[in-house]
Amino acid sequence: MKHPSVATIVWTWVLVVIGVVSLSMWALTDRTQTFIVVFVTIATAAFLLAALLRRSVVQPLHDVREITTAIAEGATSERIVVPASASEEVHRMATAINRMAEKASTDINELRRLERVRSEFVANVSHELRTPIFSVQGYLETLLDGALEDPDVSRPFLEKAYSNAMRLNALLSDLIDISRIESGELRLSFRYFNVASVLQDLVQTMEIRATQRSVHVQLDESIHEDVMVYGDKERLTQVLTNLIDNAIKYNVPNGRVVVSARRQGDEVIVRIADTGIGIPKEQVARIFERFYRVDKDRSRAVGGTGLGLAIVKHILEAHQSTVHVESEQGVGTTITFTLRAGE
Repeated sequence: MKHPSVATIVWTWVLVVIGVVSLSMWALTDRTQTFIVVFVTIATAAFLLAALLRRSVVQPLHDVREITTAIAEGATSERIVVPASASEEVHRMATAINRMAEKASTDINELRRLERVRSEFVANVSHELRTPIFSVQGYLETLLDGALEDPDVSRPFLEKAYSNAMRLNALLSDLIDISRIESGELRLSFRYFNVASVLQDLVQTMEIRATQRSVHVQLDESIHEDVMVYGDKERLTQVLTNLIDNAIKYNVPNGRVVVSARRQGDEVIVRIADTGIGIPKEQVARIFERFYRVDKDRSRAVGGTGLGLAIVKHILEAHQSTVHVESEQGVGTTITFTLRAGE
């Protein structure tokens, strides 16, 4: 039901009062007339005050109650709009409620996003686990059905079963790592260490794997023996291992991987460059997403879990560092990040 405006009510009341007073004046004594005038004046003032209170307090409070009820029932997009004539207290209350509604709306949207991410994560994990498990199961069933006695079949099947078991182990390890990182359970131990020494050890460790893929991995000739940085040595070693391993796996025959670290001011710039297959420009921004693969078939063929770069991103973010990727298909990829330089 639409309420009449305050102006309409006031003018109607004034006209009634004028009429009543005019009629009374003809027949009443001076004292009575004075009494009536005072009475009518007080009544009119009271009525006007009540009307103003209704407009500035009662009606806005009624609107506040209705919108607050709607927000409590889930309509977090609703907002309270109070007239300019409303009291300062009503304005403050409406502003506070609108802020709470805005926060509730933001929180609900974030919860929906997290639920969507969780559902996608569970679906991806289920898919990634299912593939190696089914493969191992299939190879073992074939062996148990009689192929175990055939050396030409049993050896290759056992090797494939072992390979899938190792892939499953790597996936579970990465899942544990990323779960600990994203839940805040992973604690980093920051200290000064020689990153050049770490890179040298990694290059030597990965030479065999690189040779198997006809890839040459090396340290940049300009790297100094001592390049000190401040960070978690174990986790940054994990980052470097993942990045160098990817540079080897997604390379081409007779390709190269060059690793460098150089100090620039208060920072150390770490760089891993390869001459591999490269990444399409439209996909560069997505390679650090969990389970995102540029080439799904090749990734599975080389044993990728789809979580390595997501772990890299999280660890570097914990070091207040950002990964920069430059890539061109058929030419190669260069990944660069910075660390705080040691003294």
